[in-house]
Amino acid sequence: MRKTLPALSVAALCLLAASARASLPELTSLGTRSPALAGTGVADSTGYEATYQNPAGLATGKRNLTLGLVYGGYQTTIDDAPYPIENTLGLIIGGALPLPLGGVMKDRLGLGLGLYLPTGFINRVRVPFPDVPRASLLDSRTQIVSILFGGGLRLPWGLQVGGGVLALAALVGEINIQQDGSGRLIAASEQQLTVNYSPILGARWQTPGGRVAVGAVFRGVSESSYRITVHTRLGDALPLMLPVIYFSGIAQYDPLQVAAEVSVRASRRLVLTAQASYKRWSAFAYPIDKSTDGSLPLPVPHFHDTVVPRVALEWQPADLHAVEILLRVGYFFEWSPTPNPPPDDLSRNLLDSDRHVLTAGIGLRLLGRLPLSLSAFGQGHLLAPSARFNGGFGMMGVAVGLDL
Repeated sequence: MRKTLPALSVAALCLLAASARASLPELTSLGTRSPALAGTGVADSTGYEATYQNPAGLATGKRNLTLGLVYGGYQTTIDDAPYPIENTLGLIIGGALPLPLGGVMKDRLGLGLGLYLPTGFINRVRVPFPDVPRASLLDSRTQIVSILFGGGLRLPWGLQVGGGVLALAALVGEINIQQDGSGRLIAASEQQLTVNYSPILGARWQTPGGRVAVGAVFRGVSESSYRITVHTRLGDALPLMLPVIYFSGIAQYDPLQVAAEVSVRASRRLVLTAQASYKRWSAFAYPIDKSTDGSLPLPVPHFHDTVVPRVALEWQPADLHAVEILLRVGYFFEWSPTPNPPPDDLSRNLLDSDRHVLTAGIGLRLLGRLPLSLSAFGQGHLLAPSARFNGGFGMMGVAVGLDL
């Protein structure tokens, strides 16, 4: 494809106009039940939500199809000035399929698929200069497609195991600037989308009757990268030799995570859940690469590992003839991985803050002939007061599910 140089420049700037650091599932969890329960579900999630929480949960549950919508709004400031973060708006599509096998494999194997599709984008990043302060872990965080797929196997003695992948869109390309036969400057560009994969492995166990369930999950490092190489070949039209220019870096980064959870059915109507998850943020590299081979070294982020505690409860207020009602509340504390570097270190412009997060939601399921369910959640994220980055944001979502 050939374009004039000005048009190409505008296209490149638009492509690199926005800085995503982590995925929507990592920020809020996937679906509507888990986000309402403070992101828990490692021990008891089923259906498409288990593709992220714990693929072992895909071994149980019904054949189901779900369609939902997620919205988020942000109110943040940096150095006491308003700092705009683009609102979240995207679709959630999920499905679960227990495989109809016979013999010893009957009711033991299931598959699941979860999709998050932001409206209008496949992959979006922003690359400000290193000396420009930015919300390093919130900017355009939810502007990249996430695809999750997994399978679960039910073993004897109440044990389940499962595995899956989180797939993120990545971008690679090349731009060649040169002269045509008439001496005009032209650009030939070629870009293509690729996919980066991250493993998710989990296991869980429950007592007979399901009174107590415990689970653990491992999520590998998840990255969405971009790399566009610009070559300038102008021959005699330009007496200087221009270096190869790179637009490259990490558009989205989820750290390696390990989570453990216990869920207790305190009564027939009440379920209590507690979870702790470890996040290896110390492996986080600066989100952009050098623009040329001779560019100055980029700052080192100096992020530290974190542990996130979560608690939640799910309560069924009454037995009704036609509908099942479930009320959900939760809380988690997201410890920020950002360091406190000296004033002359450019990594101090990668801003973030600890977050207190309150969650709530409701689930409705018809008990008659129409196997329909409706669920909704809301999250309030309050940033702990800090010297430079303050404010908060809210997330909400609704989903309709159909048992097939």
